[in-house]
Amino acid sequence: MIVIKDSECSRESPLTHGHPDTPVYGSGHRIKPLHPGKCESEYEKKMYLPELLPLEEYDLIIILFSAGKDSAAAFYKMLELGVPKSKIEIWHHDIDGGHPSRQMDWPVTQSYIRAFAAAEVVRLRTSWRVNGFYGELFRVGASQPVMYEDDGEVKTCRLSQAQIESETLRQDNGLSGTPMCELMLKSYGHRMMFPAKSGDLSRRWCSAYLKISVADSVIYNLEKTQSVAKVLIVSGERRGESAGRARYNEMELHRKNAPAKARRLVHQWRAVIDYSLCDVWEVCRRHNLTPHPCYTCGWNRCSCACCIFSLPTHWAGIRELFPDRYAKLQADERLLGFTLDNNKTLDEFVGNAESCVCRDNPRAIEQLVTGGFHQTEIYTPNWQFPAGAFKGSAGGPC
Repeated sequence: MIVIKDSECSRESPLTHGHPDTPVYGSGHRIKPLHPGKCESEYEKKMYLPELLPLEEYDLIIILFSAGKDSAAAFYKMLELGVPKSKIEIWHHDIDGGHPSRQMDWPVTQSYIRAFAAAEVVRLRTSWRVNGFYGELFRVGASQPVMYEDDGEVKTCRLSQAQIESETLRQDNGLSGTPMCELMLKSYGHRMMFPAKSGDLSRRWCSAYLKISVADSVIYNLEKTQSVAKVLIVSGERRGESAGRARYNEMELHRKNAPAKARRLVHQWRAVIDYSLCDVWEVCRRHNLTPHPCYTCGWNRCSCACCIFSLPTHWAGIRELFPDRYAKLQADERLLGFTLDNNKTLDEFVGNAESCVCRDNPRAIEQLVTGGFHQTEIYTPNWQFPAGAFKGSAGGPC
């Protein structure tokens, strides 16, 4: 298997898989992985999936949509394969979860995603853990509930017993805020530390608690209210992003797959896993998609604005555009006695790094800072590569 690393790509690199797909929906065609999946460990054997069902046999195809180029490429791949939009939902996990005063993600991400869904006329489902990243960072007690939008109605996923008892303690007017209450809440768990820069999701808890478990909860909850028996979950991880992702299988049984116990079949497909950086940008260009403003403003990845994997140049960019956020994170480090980086304070990590911010497009800067993005801006007829397009994948996933 030859993996084309993002750092090896430039505007002149040839395409490998970024050409238009041939429609197969409705033909009975079974898609197989380009490279045979690993099936060595007990976990790999348990999750092994040699091929997908014909796409038309799935009741629902869910695109996990971050607002980044890779998830957009995965969405357009489904369209090019002939999947009707009526079969597709794009799911976005809101990292900030409605926190009343703090944001970890870009202010523009939510409006960008809603503009994308409206322009493409496809159903959007947003989900979140209440109070998001900062609620989990400063959590004392069980984790906050998971909520999601369902046809305009906000619903709460089933609570665990620990969540129910923690919520009861938090809302007890006679006990809430007292040392006794905090002691009792701590018996249900507590966080009070930043996620670690690690491939271990028990330590890099932001992905586990704000994305993975959120999606799992919504899938489980929907099963109780809708007649959806066969689900395909499509995500945009690529091998070229990192050494860790290079080892992923293209297709697997999903964690919530339970055909015998719950009559619920759930498959996962990393549909663009073998695409190069050039390939995904070609897909975006072909569909005239305006990239998320963070790319236009100089960032190479559309992860959270304050992602723990950000490079010093990215943090220098946050300090330039969002000085209040930067200052609050410094205060968080002092309050928690726990740094955002594994070994250095934020200021020590950033040092004298030059900001990554590119100001060639004032409207993109405005979108990024204010959060305003209109549906009419989602397509760009005279498409050009954004400033951050070929800066590699450093500052991204493990």
